[in-house]
Amino acid sequence: MEKEFEREWLLALEKRFGVEATIAQVTLDDRPRMLIYYFKDFPENGMLTAVTAGLSNASHPDWIHGKPELSFALRTEDSKWGASAAFLAQAFFDQKPFRYESSFAIDRPMSGDSAMNACFVYSPPFLNSDQIKFELSDRTIFLAGLFPMYEEEIAVYESKGFLEFCRTPGFDPYNPRRANLAVQG
Repeated sequence: MEKEFEREWLLALEKRFGVEATIAQVTLDDRPRMLIYYFKDFPENGMLTAVTAGLSNASHPDWIHGKPELSFALRTEDSKWGASAAFLAQAFFDQKPFRYESSFAIDRPMSGDSAMNACFVYSPPFLNSDQIKFELSDRTIFLAGLFPMYEEEIAVYESKGFLEFCRTPGFDPYNPRRANLAVQG
């Protein structure tokens, strides 16, 4: 059953994105299996999009109309961003709903090309509201975007709110090496 889901999810993403994926697996002790599908040069040249496969196997009472899978889409070649998305999915499996505007921080940088160790969840900017929904044979998935930030920015993000934070000069949803908005003067 799990392998059937993983294959169907992969094919649905490849069809929607128009790009073939490479696959990696992340395994944490005592945590469910999690695959990561990497889409190189998507949604544009020089970008890497990483999507989890496995979070939607979890259960949460907030998930009524569908379940999430997580994605990063960044100007990077560092696959550790995908591993970090899978880590978040595994660490909070069956615990967090990953609802839009929620934020997460971990105790280390999410990749080797950035000091960012936090992120917030929202709709992927390269897909419209119809494109984030995937009807599979056994579940409905809503693709959730992860947007990297520095842990110090969480307080700024929470006080300003999503829209105002995204309008902050210097914010770039695709740049994992942008300046820390919490320390700009």
